[in-house]
Amino acid sequence: MTSRELNAGRKLTRPGVQLRMSWLVRHPVRVAVMVGVILLTLLGILVWQQQQKNIEVERYQLLQQVSHHAASLEATIRTAVVVSESLRNEIILHPQQPLAELENRVDLLLKDYPLFRHIALAPDLIIRYVYPRAGNEAALGVNYRLIPEQYAAIEKAIALGGPLLAGPVKLVQGGSGLILRVPVFAGDKQLWGAIAAVIPLERLLQQTQLEQFREHYYLGLSGRDGEISNTELFWGDPVLQGLPSVYANIRLPNGHWRLHAFPKQRLPLMAGLPPLFLPIGLLLTLILTVGLYVLLRLSQERQLALQTVAWQASFDPLTGLANRSVLLGQLELMLKQARAQGGQLAVLSLDLDEFKQVNESLGHPVGDQLLQLVADRLLEQLTGPEMVARSGGDEFVLVVPEHGKPELVEQFCQTLLNAFHAPFMVNGTPLSISTSIGVAIYPNDGLLAIDLLKHADRAMYAAKHLGRNTFHFYDAGMQKEADHFVHLHHEIIKGIEQRQFFLMYQPIYDVVNQRFSKAEALVRWQHPERGLIPPFDFIPVAERTGAIRPLGEWILQQAIADMQLFSQMGLQLQISVNRSSQEFNQAKCADEWIAQLAAAGLTPEQLILEITESVFMDKVSVQQANVLSLHQQGVQLAIDDFGTGYSALNYLSRYPVDFIKIDKSFINLIAEQDKARALVAVLINMAKVLDVQVVAEGVESAEQFHVLQQLGCDFIQGYYFSRPLAKADLISVVQQPVRFR
Repeated sequence: MTSRELNAGRKLTRPGVQLRMSWLVRHPVRVAVMVGVILLTLLGILVWQQQQKNIEVERYQLLQQVSHHAASLEATIRTAVVVSESLRNEIILHPQQPLAELENRVDLLLKDYPLFRHIALAPDLIIRYVYPRAGNEAALGVNYRLIPEQYAAIEKAIALGGPLLAGPVKLVQGGSGLILRVPVFAGDKQLWGAIAAVIPLERLLQQTQLEQFREHYYLGLSGRDGEISNTELFWGDPVLQGLPSVYANIRLPNGHWRLHAFPKQRLPLMAGLPPLFLPIGLLLTLILTVGLYVLLRLSQERQLALQTVAWQASFDPLTGLANRSVLLGQLELMLKQARAQGGQLAVLSLDLDEFKQVNESLGHPVGDQLLQLVADRLLEQLTGPEMVARSGGDEFVLVVPEHGKPELVEQFCQTLLNAFHAPFMVNGTPLSISTSIGVAIYPNDGLLAIDLLKHADRAMYAAKHLGRNTFHFYDAGMQKEADHFVHLHHEIIKGIEQRQFFLMYQPIYDVVNQRFSKAEALVRWQHPERGLIPPFDFIPVAERTGAIRPLGEWILQQAIADMQLFSQMGLQLQISVNRSSQEFNQAKCADEWIAQLAAAGLTPEQLILEITESVFMDKVSVQQANVLSLHQQGVQLAIDDFGTGYSALNYLSRYPVDFIKIDKSFINLIAEQDKARALVAVLINMAKVLDVQVVAEGVESAEQFHVLQQLGCDFIQGYYFSRPLAKADLISVVQQPVRFR
């Protein structure tokens, strides 16, 4: 009997069964009638509940698909808006530029966003430029003020102060389409004119693959001109008007659409069977078998209970695999056999990559099912005396007694990695996940079971550092590295206590006001024996060992003390302090930091916290709450090293970001390479569209400085202005006139 059968058998244990059985034997007719009535009632309830569950599951699954397609439509429309606003920014930045000179820019936009049929530019609301020109010559010279319907839409866009998506409307060229109108204001918020772009509805729907979705579902779109209260369908199957459809909202610049869906075919419950066939059949079967089943069950319950208790002490209740205590015992037995035979033995430690994200995004029930499927797939790879156990969380251990040679172990590891290539089906949804494997071999990597497990774990972490989805063999250097990390961790804690750390400040130049208005606090470590230790030697260790929290707290306290001095001297200087994502994990840490500022007589606006995009990606509710609280109370936030990680528009549009800091790697070649200059220009323009200011880091030459000035960068930081300075030197530099041109 398998472990799952044992667990199921344990659930059948019922106290007092013997007493009920005696009563059953004495009154068989009365019992038959009572059981029949109860079973029929329960069965009716279960059938009704199952029917409701099926309906809800069907609606939920359909809602997921509808939401996915709605999100795709919304993203495509949002891209159209960003493209149009990019052209608007080009006009704002160069209002006197002849429209004909925009030809290449518009041509590039239409190639990158092929959904546009054409784009028209109308300074003073008279069309002076249209692209492509061929076939659209008649539009030139059209005065929107003389066309009431179009002029009303443009007036609405002007009143909104932003993009307006209208339609769908019938197009002269055939079919229907959407018209995106963007008002353009130049200088002192004066109206320059408008941009109009036509998106054929058919192209938009083909882009989002709605036609394929339509094979099995009735689909429809409502909300013409973004008016969500208008329930009339402007596209799709009219039959939806009378059905309880599932819908998802699609956000537009000036309102919403709704995407509606309903299945084309729904099977009736218990189709093809007489209404009472199943209940009567079950009732007769139960009446005939209940007596024999109960008698046999009573004789088994005692033994089953004993087996269940023994099983629970030895096996993981979720996966049915051996637990850690059994693993240690079995590994010791295998080691004794290997010693007696003079053989080798391999211990493999497996950890699932990105399993935490599965739990956080899909929920622990899905994570539990995934662990069960992983256990089943690992068992499928065993062909001999190998053993697999779950050591905890998403970690598994395999013991391979006959594969001690490295080349055989390597083949087996590759087999395990290949086994994870196929996705795992959880509730009909495919989930792809990989694993990292660490290997320790007896006797080379250890003689005791506990040592082999520890060394396999270290090798597994090394595999993760290599990029995951790979394997790594243990070597003695890992022990030295682990010892080094432990030693350096204690040295960092000791250094904080003995005030071995100090702050330097690198001034940040304000391009518009032509002065140093900000400075970044940079930590340095003056070790009494090793001298000055650079940050890249100790910050990663502090991140991995948790020492970053006390170190970060010291940095903030010292920066606040220095800010207090700057404020007392009358310096208008914002200080920027780097914070690790780990420091946001403490509940209400935002309130504590604000309280420290208040105690020093400082306002939250005097502090900028530099964070990485991981704070937004981890989806940790405590981190998100602290970030929002800080911003609401006035602390400004900057994304450090923007563009080197997983930068995306949704971070800048959804979260409170005041600055992005463009990494030095993007700045190095902007004076020599057009591509580098264009990439930085895109980042700056994107930030301006989203009302985010830009700081360029690592500027080392006048040429780089001048290029960034021309591109409209807000703030510049780097050795061209100054290396990191001591507090007194920073005060002197800030107080002096600035002459950078």
